[in-house]
Formats: sequence, C-alpha cells, structure tokens
Amino acid sequence: MRDLLDHSDLAGYAGQFVWLEISYDAPENRAFLTKYGAEATPTFFVIAPQDEQVTAMQPGAMSLDQLKQFLDRGASGAYARNQTPADAALMRGDNLRAQQPADAVTAYREALRLAPTNWPRRQLAETSFVEALQDNSQWQQCAETSASEAAHMTRDDLFASAVVAGLWCLASTDRSPWSDAALQKLQPLAEEALTLPATVRDHRDEIYRTLMKLSVARNDNAAAAKFGDRWLAELDAIKPDSDEQRSALDIARVENVQAFGKPERILPELKTSELAMPNNYIASLRLAQMELAAKHFDDTVAACDRGLARAPGANGRAWLLQIKARALREEGKTPEARRALQAALQAAQEIPNQGSREMNVDSIKKALQQ
Repeated sequence: MRDLLDHSDLAGYAGQFVWLEISYDAPENRAFLTKYGAEATPTFFVIAPQDEQVTAMQPGAMSLDQLKQFLDRGASGAYARNQTPADAALMRGDNLRAQQPADAVTAYREALRLAPTNWPRRQLAETSFVEALQDNSQWQQCAETSASEAAHMTRDDLFASAVVAGLWCLASTDRSPWSDAALQKLQPLAEEALTLPATVRDHRDEIYRTLMKLSVARNDNAAAAKFGDRWLAELDAIKPDSDEQRSALDIARVENVQAFGKPERILPELKTSELAMPNNYIASLRLAQMELAAKHFDDTVAACDRGLARAPGANGRAWLLQIKARALREEGKTPEARRALQAALQAAQEIPNQGSREMNVDSIKKALQQ
C-alpha cells in the first residue's frame, strides 16, 4: 500500500489534507490508537479538523480509484458539502465502526435504506455493511449478505472487498448447512474476483488464504493444495521492486503455508529476503516462524536473535521473543525459554495498541504458567 501512495498522482488533493502516518509500534502513538480503535494495519482515517471526528475509515489495502473515492468521501464529510441523508449515515457508520461495530451495522443499514436507487456510494455502503457485520461477529448474516450483495455488484475492488469479508465470516465459524450453502454462492464469486485486474494484491492473497482454510475445514486437502499452488505460483512470478513489496510477498507466503503446506517450500525465498533487507526485523521474524514450523529449532533461535538485533518496536520484540521461547522449549531448554518469555512480557506491556497489548500480555502470562 505504501508503494501505491509513493507512486500515485494525488496532486489534485494538494492543500485538502494533512498527511500523517502513525506507527503501530511507537509508544507515543498509544493515545491515538486507543481513541480511534485502529486494530489492523493498514487502517486509513480521514479526521475532521473541527471536532476530530472520523469522516471516512477504511481498513486494508485499496486500489488507486478506491483511495480517491475514500479521500473524496472524507473531504465531503469534513465540510458537509452536498451530503444527502444517506451520505450522513454512511459517515456515521465510518465514525462508529472501529469501536462500536454494532452501531456501525445499524448506521450502514440506515444508509442503504435512505439511499436513492442511483446513489453513487451504494456499492461502498454495501461493502461497508458486510465488513461491519464481520467486525461484529455476525458470521451468518455477514456471509449471506456478502453472497447476495456481491452477486449484483460492479466487478471492481469493492466487489472483491465484499467477497473477502464474506469468506472470512465463513472461515470464522464452524461448518454447518447454512455455511455450506453460503460457500456454494461465494466460491464462484471469489474465483471470479481472482480473474479481475481490479482485484488488488492484498485481496487476492486473502481470497486464496480463506479458500484454503475453508477447504481444510471440509477435509478437502486436494483443493487446499490446488489453491496453495496457484497462490505461490503468483507470488513467485512477482519480482519485487521495493522492500515493502518484498515483505508483503513474504507475509503472503507464510500465510499460505500456515493455511496448508510445507514450510520447506518457502524457506529459500525467506532467506533471500532476510539478506536483501538487513534492517528489516519482519524478514527475520517470518523466517523464524517457518524455521519453527519446520522444526529447525537452532535456526529459529538464530533468526529471532537477528530480528531482535534489527531494533523492532515493542510489538515486534514481543513476537520474536515468544517464537524464540517456543523453539527453546522444544529443545528442552526450559530456563532459557522462561527468560525469553519474561523479556517478551516486558516488551508486550509497552505495545501502544490496547487490544494487541492485552492479547500479548495474556498469552505470555499463560505460557509462563505452563
């Protein structure tokens, strides 16, 4: 996503926005992350200067067209220009979504109820509604709404976003007759999205990942392997032109193997990336994850130590130290594993985001009790 921002012509928005990037790891950003409820990276906000209210919010990657629509929507909300009641309800949903997803569902539903047939933001509201249902853990309504709404959408990046949300809702719940019925409708839409130039890389990765997870949940390992091979072939065909892109490709490779596959398949690419990005702790972390999955415990510890030497933030330190502790425990080195977990706990307590901080602290404390 940073590559898109760096290389896109956004000159038409000069003077309308003050651009600000907030690091997820920096302790000084804790107040912002807590106030606005940023739980995932990337998450984009347009915030009105008058009252610091969110006028547009979007988690995840966007295409250039979607980014421009997002900026236009945020600017319109900030200055209340040409806003219809449906626009106002859509903005209200964006404002509520991060911290009050149940109320956001109500707001997006209201936006769709108020919208005229030719409302230009209908498809955005439909996608936001499905994503808010996902945020609120309404798995069945999310998946069924995704299947019904996506079927009639224009085949663009919002179509792919709606399909991704629906698939994740299916992957988040146990198999049942309703989920099988929803998957029969969503899977053809997902495979169609994979054929579209408008489907951005992040959405392609999420579609493959969820289709693999859903196949495994249905004991169809052959289908999971088929999707996994297609996904890895796409990733291997991309020649990264920046560290940002290289890192994104490696994250996708790891997620592929975590869904279904053998870690040895991707270790050469991860080792190449670590050498190519000597200041990037994430490269070492991804390699450590897969060395651990491959039961190469000494190599796991070494990769974690290299990552820790690359000055990660609190979240990165906590993550690397937990991986290191698992490898040490597998080797029977219990005192060393405990020291790593104690250091991980100290790092976790410094994580700026409240949700991530609490999740890590709880997980590490449980590991220390074992």
